[in-house]
Amino acid sequence: MTGDDNHAWLDRRDYLKYVGATGVGGTLAGCTSGGGSNEDGETTTSDEDTETEETDGGDGGEPSTFVVGMSSKASTLDVHSATRRPENTILSAINETLFRLDEDTEPVPHLASDYSRNDDATEFTFQLEEGVTFHDGSTFDAEIAKWSYERFLENSPNSYLLGPVDTIEATGDYELTITMEDSYPLLPRYLTNWSTAFVSKAAVEEHGDDYGQATAVGTGPYQFDTWERGTGVTVTKFEEYDWGPEFAENQGPGKAGAFEFRLLPEATTLLQELTNGDVHGSSYVTLSDVEQVESSNNTELLRKEYTRPGYLAMNVQKEPTDDVRVRRAINHAIQKQPVIDAALGGEGYPIWSIVPSIAVNGLSEDRSKELGEQYDPEKARSLLEEAGWTNSSEGETRSKNGEDLELTFYAFTIPRYAQMGKVVAPMLGEVGINANLEVLEAGTLYNNLESGNHHLTTMAYGGNWATNALEPILKGENTATEGGTNYSLWQNDEFDELLKTGKTHPDAEKRDQAMVDAQELVLEEVPVAPICAFNKVYGYKSDIEGIDNWTEHEWWPDQEWLNRLEFDA
Repeated sequence: MTGDDNHAWLDRRDYLKYVGATGVGGTLAGCTSGGGSNEDGETTTSDEDTETEETDGGDGGEPSTFVVGMSSKASTLDVHSATRRPENTILSAINETLFRLDEDTEPVPHLASDYSRNDDATEFTFQLEEGVTFHDGSTFDAEIAKWSYERFLENSPNSYLLGPVDTIEATGDYELTITMEDSYPLLPRYLTNWSTAFVSKAAVEEHGDDYGQATAVGTGPYQFDTWERGTGVTVTKFEEYDWGPEFAENQGPGKAGAFEFRLLPEATTLLQELTNGDVHGSSYVTLSDVEQVESSNNTELLRKEYTRPGYLAMNVQKEPTDDVRVRRAINHAIQKQPVIDAALGGEGYPIWSIVPSIAVNGLSEDRSKELGEQYDPEKARSLLEEAGWTNSSEGETRSKNGEDLELTFYAFTIPRYAQMGKVVAPMLGEVGINANLEVLEAGTLYNNLESGNHHLTTMAYGGNWATNALEPILKGENTATEGGTNYSLWQNDEFDELLKTGKTHPDAEKRDQAMVDAQELVLEEVPVAPICAFNKVYGYKSDIEGIDNWTEHEWWPDQEWLNRLEFDA
């Protein structure tokens, strides 16, 4: 792995000064669609046994339960309210989307049997699969699909995925037609996103505001059983399920009798349960624990460079980070490799653009480095001087008009995020910025971010396409103060227009160029400080069946839903 730029890396003494006694943390696995963490707000639910009456894959014994180790808990099981990775991990077993990504990462119909669109991509007609039912026995048809999409548009923070919708109509018992106010050729791609999945109207009407807490009902291969707050969620096999995609090894039902998503927030506990306990698999392995998983006789580990960026969101609406010179200085002050070593155990790679180069339409690494802010503390000091923030000696907190240069800096309680903040804060101190780091649990953190109380926050949020990475975290209408995941509170009309072009223009070349221009604009305005992307890892018991059927696809490990069909304990 190469360094940040042509400047020398920190020597061992400086590196230890940055890391201090905080140890080594974990991944920036975050939220896929917002940034992930633990939540409080415990309640109680049924303690009834989660055993089912099915037998496992054919030996006539007790039904197998596949235990998934989770380091963060879900806050809701309503797919139309959820935005975070813990919910995604669970709901991928319960709810399904109209399209799936195939082996070549192309969207193909799933709960649709076929579809067509007009030339300018303003009208899409979907033929829906017949014979699909929800777990409560209700039928999936065009009227329910229409209702579910309208509910998604009304409730989901990710409602932008459906694009410039004009009308959604059931034009037949199993025919759904969506018309757009503008061209939207990427609609099938966005209809693979887990948050667009369908829910049972009957279940929502029965449970009202308790839907997503008392139950969750979809068409997936597993159905909701219990949610024991503070312990985990259990789902059981949906025996009627037989509509898995053709490219999957197994079309259904699932091989395991049940999946238990067990909450193990302590990294050491999760590691112990995976290597020597009864956890069968986890994508929450702390990256500093990778070596122990690999060396255990009981477990194996898969790794792959991933497109999710770890970064700092900088509040552009609050002094002094409303000044682009201060934001540039923050970027210049951060040396990436020590963050990767401390927060990721070395299991990651530096980035200079918020969209990693390996993402579709991501800027090349050379172009990102050319336009991005390289590690250069002298340049950081010069920019702060230019902005009027001065000090009398190196490392002393700067001041301006009698006010010290102090920033409110938030980080998640999950070790990977906390560690990221603990390494970055003293780097900022070296150039005269006093970054007051507060490590907060998610409820407090999100309340503060939505109130705009922060200057900086650690974050990880991205996707396999530039559009997926940019829109949630930087589009103007998605600001955190409006309930979105734009924690920089950045609003830029030119950027928003480029995003629109990148999603809606009928000409693919013009869409691609718009995404390049959008990334270059972000590098110019600096609402975020890109730091690193990380290796995605999956640790599992050596005797797990079906692992190869998941990992042989190019989009592994992004599509967790497939392992619900394939895995067996």
